[in-house]
Amino acid sequence: MKVNKRNFMLVCAVFAGAVVLFAGCANDKTISLFEARLKALESKGAPDSILSSARVDLDNAKAGKERGMGTMLRASLDSLKTHIEAAEKWSDGVMQANKVRADSLVKYLSTQRGSLTGLQLKEADSLFSTIDSYMKKTWYLQARADADRLNARMPSLLKDEGRARETGAKIVGTWTMVEKHREEGANAVEKNKVSFSKDGTFDMEEEMNGQTNPELKEDWQFVSHGNYGIKGDTIILMTQTEKCLKQIYWNLDDKSNKWIKSEKKPYDTVIKDGSKDRTMAFNYLKEKYRR
Repeated sequence: MKVNKRNFMLVCAVFAGAVVLFAGCANDKTISLFEARLKALESKGAPDSILSSARVDLDNAKAGKERGMGTMLRASLDSLKTHIEAAEKWSDGVMQANKVRADSLVKYLSTQRGSLTGLQLKEADSLFSTIDSYMKKTWYLQARADADRLNARMPSLLKDEGRARETGAKIVGTWTMVEKHREEGANAVEKNKVSFSKDGTFDMEEEMNGQTNPELKEDWQFVSHGNYGIKGDTIILMTQTEKCLKQIYWNLDDKSNKWIKSEKKPYDTVIKDGSKDRTMAFNYLKEKYRR
């Protein structure tokens, strides 16, 4: 049977196009798979020195595909395969060593964790939680790094725990402070009272009345309540409620030389974002307050 030359050429063209399209799709899939393996290595913490050659190969493979340079594409994919496999082999060995080290440190540090309470325990548990999360993701390099970090921090936490226990035994009760301000034209009295309970809560009253600088007079009173914690010899006041009983100010007007009064409305608010938290060193409490 006589074959139509035109039809034959058309069939060949279609077949060739299909082959090119299939090859292109196959190359896309291969590049995507290698790229995913490279990203997996990056997420596990493999260093740039191990991955740099593979990154260059990947860029060359993409460039070869976009420019239709088959020889460059094939050579780049072959080189990329070699470098990715070498990086994965290195990663498996290093990651296993990091896993063993992290597991060992967590086991050792967990025994010391039992000596911690309060804010010291909270800080340690934050790192324990991060380490556990990395281990579940098989990110052993990051887990090892945080385990080393906790191991280095633990002696300080244990030392802080000892000082916190000593401080905690001494602060329970009511402490008052009355301070007269006479510096730089001031003539005011500041009063503070803070009560620490055994259950870890505190109540504080703060007042200021008088002229605090040549151009400002103040008359305010606040009452707050919350929980307290002790980190070493520093008291952390975590305010949960604050009530403003009064808040009045007088500013000296430059032009008229008269005192201009401004008064803010009282309020009673619940605080959940830690915006009113504050710290107080135990030495400062002993120096400024009386029990």
